[in-house]
Formats: sequence, C-alpha cells, structure tokens
Amino acid sequence: MGSRLALPVRSSNALTARWTTTFADDDAVVSGAGLWPLLAILAGAAHGPAREELAAAVGVSAGTAHAAGLELLRVFDSSPAVAAAIGAWIRPGMTFRDGWVRTMPPGSTGTLTDQTALDDWAREHTGGLIEKFPVPVGPSTLFALASALVARTRWVTPFTEVTYAPETGPWQGHQGPGLCRRTHPDGSVAVLGDAVTRVIVTGTDDLDVHLLIGADPNSALAAGLAALDDAIPVRTDLPVDTTAPGLTVTRRKTRGVGDSIEVQLPPFEVNDDHDLTQHASLFGLVTALGSSSGHFPGLSDQPLAVSDARQRVLARFDAAGFEAAAVTAISLRAGSAPVEQWSTITSVTVERPFGFLAVHRRSGLVLVAGQVTRPATGWVRSAGADPAPGRFPGRPR
Repeated sequence: MGSRLALPVRSSNALTARWTTTFADDDAVVSGAGLWPLLAILAGAAHGPAREELAAAVGVSAGTAHAAGLELLRVFDSSPAVAAAIGAWIRPGMTFRDGWVRTMPPGSTGTLTDQTALDDWAREHTGGLIEKFPVPVGPSTLFALASALVARTRWVTPFTEVTYAPETGPWQGHQGPGLCRRTHPDGSVAVLGDAVTRVIVTGTDDLDVHLLIGADPNSALAAGLAALDDAIPVRTDLPVDTTAPGLTVTRRKTRGVGDSIEVQLPPFEVNDDHDLTQHASLFGLVTALGSSSGHFPGLSDQPLAVSDARQRVLARFDAAGFEAAAVTAISLRAGSAPVEQWSTITSVTVERPFGFLAVHRRSGLVLVAGQVTRPATGWVRSAGADPAPGRFPGRPR
C-alpha cells in the first residue's frame, strides 16, 4: 500500500522517529522537521561518501534532495499556525555557487558577520521563543546554514486549570498543577495497535497535538508516528469496558452530561539543546565532519567540512494552547440539575510518562516530538492570547 504522506513529509517523520529512539529517561523534545531540510540541502551539495551518507539519512536521492528540502519548508506557506524560514551565510571574501544561490528562497542568503546578527535572526523567526542561535560562530566559521520553525495555536476547547492528583499509575501520589476538560465524543481518543492511547487535542487552525500514552514514552511515540502514515491499526470505536494505558470507558449515571470524553494531564514545558554531532551516524554527518578534505563543492569553490551542528527547541502546552519553536544550525569550516441519565464516559488520565507530537494537520508533518517524564510542579506560562497571524515577525513569504 502506498503512503498517504508526501515523500519529504514521510522522510522527515522517519528521521524524527529514529531520533526519538535516542531519548533517555528525562524530558526531551526534538524537531526532525527543523533538521531534515538542512541535511537534504547539504546532501544535494555534497560529493563522495558525504553525499551518500547524507542521502541515506534523509531517505531521498541526493539528486533530488535539495529540492525536497525546500519543498518541505513550503508546506507551511499558507499555514496560519506554523511558519518556517531558512538562512545561509558565507564569510566575507567567499562566494556561493551562483547555481546554488538561484535555487534558494529570495532573501535567504547573506554575509556571515557575527553572533549577534545570527541571534537576532533566530529571535525574529521564532517570535522571540528562541533567543540564541544554537551554533557559536568564530573566526574559523566560513559558512552557516540554519532553519527556524515556530508554531502557535489555541485549543478549540480550552482546558480548565485544576489540581492534578492521579489516583492510579506511576504518578499516583503526585499533587500539582493540572489541566482538565470535557468534550463530546468526536473520535479524538483512539487506541493505536494493542496498547497505546492517543488523544488528539485540536487547535483552532491547522495544528494539533497528539498525546501518546503507552508502556513507555518511546514505544508510544513510535506508535503515534506510525499512525500518521496508517502503518498501525487505529481504533476510535471504543465500547464500554475498553481499557488501555490511562484510558477507561465506563457507563454511569450523570446529570445533563451525556456521552463525553474527559481528559486530565499536567501542563508541560520542555526545553532542549542538542549537539547533533553526538549522533553523527544517525544524521549522515560522519564523513562530512572530517576536515581532511572538502565535501560540499556544490556550495562554494572553497573546500568545506561540517564543524558543528546543533538544535535549540522548546514545546509548551497549557490550558489555552500550544507553542513550539526550533532553530537548527549547521556550521562549516575549511576542509581540513437535569434529569439523571446513563452516559458513556471515555476518561483519559495521563498518569505516567508520555509522548507528544505536534502535527501539521493538512500534511501530517511532525514539527516537534517529545516526552514528558515528570509532571509539572509549577504552572506553565500561558501560550498567549493570539493565534499565529501577526506573531511571526519576519515570516517568509
């Protein structure tokens, strides 16, 4: 059976899935969608073993990788909730290949000056959520390539702030800030495969967050990612007495409620910084990091090798909505009282470590993926009052 996802989206999600398998036991968040276009663009400009490794990492041929990387960023051209930008900078005295520059979006290439200018770029293209460019720029930096993603949405049905004190599960006994809401049955709760509970929290525009509860966050994330491409059974018809991690479906008497879905979870905020060179083989950077020769003749006449690669990312989920941002950068150096009634109540209590995906609804692209291993002990700062329009300074058009 063919995939319902476009090739760049499917390939980016696959990179995200592989990346999440590296999560340890702490809170974590990554943006495969922020990294994948950069690796694809580098694959198109590389030669030799570096070209082969990068193409394998992104899952498309090197000959089409550059175009695919830019195609992925264009997914958000008409999105009210998500914005993306790409930038490339070269040291004064050096020049880009003319053919390469012509393929890049207008205004996306420039001269490499100093750290402050790149910090400003990161801040501008994430609406202030990421304040520092993740890669330090020094005298040996000849070239930098970066992407920025920012996403903001408000919930169609907001949560109510409550005290969160789960009565079952690994977090039993915890007491802290929590979120609760009740909605009509709408197919937002599903069981993936045999034992992963998914709750889709719908944004007012084209961004949703998938909460994933399983035996552990890693297996839950794997199931959630597989479900986006219809690679795993998804059951939304959940009869009475259905159980799954955090999920119960019961029949009980209520007053004026009717059939409903009840969801409880802690708010969360996860910030992460990643040194991508620590997983060089995962990202196809092993050869590209070697400075004994140049690897990217498609970029410039100057022999170039990767010197650093990092990502700075955050995700925040509160009663009002969700926001996330990521800046990913790769630097290169020189080579070298109603009537009582019976109702069916589908209850989901997130009472254990869980995974989450922020998903662009139309394309199925995962913007960020992460896990929450400890419930919050303090309230998460509001995601703000405004949805995306007007909150993306410098949004590329």
